[in-house]
Amino acid sequence: MSRTIHTVFIVTKAGHTAALELAASMKEWFLGRGCEAEVFENGRLQWQKVVFPATGGLVLVLGGDGTMLSVARRLVGSDIPVLGVNLGRVGFLTEVSVDEWQTQIERLFDERVRYVRRVALSCIVERSSHRIYSGVAVNDMVVHRGALARVIKLELHVQGERLGGLRADGLIVSSPTGSTGYAVSANGPLIHPDLNAFSVTPICPFLNALKPFVLCGDMELAIDIQDTDTDLYLTQDGQDGVILKAGDRVTISTAPKGLLVAELGCASYFERLRTRGFYKDQQ
Repeated sequence: MSRTIHTVFIVTKAGHTAALELAASMKEWFLGRGCEAEVFENGRLQWQKVVFPATGGLVLVLGGDGTMLSVARRLVGSDIPVLGVNLGRVGFLTEVSVDEWQTQIERLFDERVRYVRRVALSCIVERSSHRIYSGVAVNDMVVHRGALARVIKLELHVQGERLGGLRADGLIVSSPTGSTGYAVSANGPLIHPDLNAFSVTPICPFLNALKPFVLCGDMELAIDIQDTDTDLYLTQDGQDGVILKAGDRVTISTAPKGLLVAELGCASYFERLRTRGFYKDQQ
């Protein structure tokens, strides 16, 4: 997929001095290449009111994975690509290195850039057969308890077929992008980002009753909340969420069109796994 970039929206972590200084330098750099460029702080009203162009736009995120996720959720289902500059620690979602940003971002203007659609997740919460909530996630959706140290009770259905009941500390539904996040810490599978699939990983299942599994991207997972002792929570990327009550049904599927990502080819998926500690060579 080839495209010409005309307008760049540079979004920084709110109140991050170093990010704002870098954003100012990047703005001048893009202006020097004939692009329109503006700087926004994530979460501020000015950014929330931005209207994206039909073509030629790019969102450049300066921050860590948290900032990247927050900005990217807004772009799910759109035709605006996103690219991240790593100002955080692990930075698995942010491809560009802050020390080499000029050399790497130059790839946006030649044949080395690749635009790909990544799987994102969509959810609907129904209560008494009425929809009360909907949302999207780039990394994962998690059903979990609050502060109480006790297992929760769920019932799972795949494509309308009952899989069974589950007692666990929680349940993680992860996109391929998010499979390197919370899910992997719960022994969930790593999924290559080119795959149209998503994973379902229980958190500390009682008696180890359910193993993590992977569903095709066109499948649908329904989670019935059976816990009557306390309210549960559904969180998206660890940032947005809603309270769940007994009898609620959470339906999760892949989001139409997913998330459009600009990939510069600075490092392969497997190289990033190695350099970020997901794989340790035993030679």
